[in-house]
Amino acid sequence: MTVIEVKKKKARSYIEQLMKKFISNQNCLGLLRFFAAHPNGRFSKLAIIHAIDEDCNRIEMGQALDEMVEEKILDITPENGVIYYVLTREEALRRLVMNMAIFEWSDWQLVLEHA
Repeated sequence: MTVIEVKKKKARSYIEQLMKKFISNQNCLGLLRFFAAHPNGRFSKLAIIHAIDEDCNRIEMGQALDEMVEEKILDITPENGVIYYVLTREEALRRLVMNMAIFEWSDWQLVLEHA
């Protein structure tokens, strides 16, 4: 029973570290909020960039997408030569991202100041 408790604690710690990493990056935070608002959608990179901020740096947004795919927060599905991004189906990460939708940008600035 102790082993199970340690594993749960370790998994929770990993998710907390992951979220701290992503909320400190404005592009990643924008992506998290975007997918929290559209949890069942699938979007191309161009659609995501235009939906979040047309004036954002496409290279930085591409890097943020790659990081989130690498950490398994987003999954990719290629179709007809286009890559679509979708929110993970992994329950713990999905629930965490979905809960982020309730916070406004000003709330996240307060979180970052105290992190």
